[in-house]
Amino acid sequence: MDPTDVSFRLLEEITDGFSAERKLGEGAYGTVYKGERKNGDDIAVKMLHNDTLGFDDKQFENEFQNLMRLEHPNIIRLVAYCYETQHKHAEYNGRIVFAATIHRALCFEYMSGGSLKDHLSDEFHGLDWPTRYKIIKGTCEGLKYLHEELKPPIYHLDLKPGNILLDKNMVPKLADFGLSKLFSEEKTRITQTPIGTFGYLPPEYMENNIVSNKLDIFSLGVVILNIIAGPRWRSRSADMSSQEFIDQVLGNWTIRLHETGNGSSLEAYCQEVKTCTQIAQRCLEIDRHKRPNIVDIINKINEKETKLGKVNGDDVRQPQRIDPVSSHQTMINIPSVLSMDVHPTEPWIIMGHPRGLVRIFDYDKKEEVQSFEVIKESPVRAAKFIPRKSWFVAGDYNGYIYVYSYEKGHRAFNLLSIKAGVSSLLNEKQKQRVKKFKAHDRSAGHSAILSMAVHPTNSYLLSAATDGVIKQWDWDQDWKCIQTFTWCNNEVTQIKFNPIDTNSFASASTDDTLKIWNIHSGHCEFKLNIPGVTSFDYFTRGDQLHLIAGCSDGTVVIWDYKKKSHGYVQTLKEHTDRVTSACSHPVDPILITGSWDGTICVWNSTTFRVDGKIKCDLQAAVNDIAYLKHSRRIVIAHRNGLTFEDLASN
Repeated sequence: MDPTDVSFRLLEEITDGFSAERKLGEGAYGTVYKGERKNGDDIAVKMLHNDTLGFDDKQFENEFQNLMRLEHPNIIRLVAYCYETQHKHAEYNGRIVFAATIHRALCFEYMSGGSLKDHLSDEFHGLDWPTRYKIIKGTCEGLKYLHEELKPPIYHLDLKPGNILLDKNMVPKLADFGLSKLFSEEKTRITQTPIGTFGYLPPEYMENNIVSNKLDIFSLGVVILNIIAGPRWRSRSADMSSQEFIDQVLGNWTIRLHETGNGSSLEAYCQEVKTCTQIAQRCLEIDRHKRPNIVDIINKINEKETKLGKVNGDDVRQPQRIDPVSSHQTMINIPSVLSMDVHPTEPWIIMGHPRGLVRIFDYDKKEEVQSFEVIKESPVRAAKFIPRKSWFVAGDYNGYIYVYSYEKGHRAFNLLSIKAGVSSLLNEKQKQRVKKFKAHDRSAGHSAILSMAVHPTNSYLLSAATDGVIKQWDWDQDWKCIQTFTWCNNEVTQIKFNPIDTNSFASASTDDTLKIWNIHSGHCEFKLNIPGVTSFDYFTRGDQLHLIAGCSDGTVVIWDYKKKSHGYVQTLKEHTDRVTSACSHPVDPILITGSWDGTICVWNSTTFRVDGKIKCDLQAAVNDIAYLKHSRRIVIAHRNGLTFEDLASN
């Protein structure tokens, strides 16, 4: 529908005389007001300034003609316009003269969601991932329309969050393009006309005033990173390589998605985060010729796009109804528990949280013992007690390890930050001046610590990270790294010492294997091929050592340890979502598994039958499960806190 010609008087009426209460914003070329038509529809009225340098009737006509051409779901729609000349008399040098005042206005559909600028936040807050992804894709589609589908093309030249408007459904629409910023078909030109916004302009324009379609691509990269990681992404990434920043952003989103999503969508969403961040980094190439064009970007997004909601009914397993285990349950609200460890002698649980926080909780007194901000803006996915040294360790997403010392019965904790061959003990006053040391470092990118294990008798700590490397540290040798275990570059998600033969340990990694290592030789003694393995634990059946492994397809696999790679025993099918945690009771024949949908199954480790399901009403993924000392009580870590369960004796 063509835009209508409206009078200046009508615009005055629907904006209450261009009142301050109706003002939505102001830019270099005009002021925008909210107008209300007689039929109740709202519109955005942009009154163009008469005194703007370089803006004349010819440019207004050119802008209007181009806006008339635009018709796309991700481009703001022109609904009306005003071009009106009023003659008023005035006194000038003692004479009465008539002066012409030109009123120019462009009226657009009103966007109730405001501008994208008002919705930017970091990974842990604000808009969820599907909404951010929709905004990214819609912005790219709008730019593709301008660059590729219009002949001649239009280069926006001021793409930024303030110029991306959102409707009530959070659909993005590009706005404020044109206005002396429209270009012909030629791909590159040099201009002396100031354009764009600092921070969104590429080096070739800042240095040589070169304008091309790749200027918009650079701006798009900045916008995408603002959407994904918030407006502070530049300062956060200043001391990182591109890969380090991608890894940190992906790690942060993985945590938030883990807390709020479900297993079936998490992996796909994480892939979208990674793809969009990589695209944005490519858009910021210094050499404009290395930047992708908008068609390449759209193709890449479509290639990785998640198709949710299409579930093959044949693949959905409907579990049999099982009565819950007789139990007594206690829920402690502690936000976002990512990992935990139970102290073997004290009634303590240590927990790792997003944004660098570590908590110690007394489960007898049901109160917090202490909390620490180990590092800002970095999740703690691994934290362990070292009881015989009165220490605990925490690993962050940048590859650092921290060691705190404590005294039994006291709440005084001192910090010891370590890397190979370096250590320093600091008191509370020195805590803010801790120098960090990397335990894991990868030249190609950052290396997040995902799991740690403490040797039951020797002075050894194992650490595993996203770089695929496992390291063995000896605290009696001033935290020297005495062994390195490598197989491939796949992430190591969990490590655990063998409870019977403490000269070996097992590791689960994203290459679909569970590997058994010798701590002295550093060699992999054998590996088990378990597709989608996510978690595991040791247990004994009779007098034979076995392994239980949870998998991403919801199955639980049992292996006879002694038979090594030929020791497959059975696949247990009860969960309908990704199994995220598996543990065994140290004495009783009980196995516990938890999944992303909050389901917890209790298995008999002799018969491998389900004894029951624990109904916790978690409404969140199970992040970890552990037994409390000398009891049949378990603690379940999840997004909403800790749930304690007393299993009844059979």
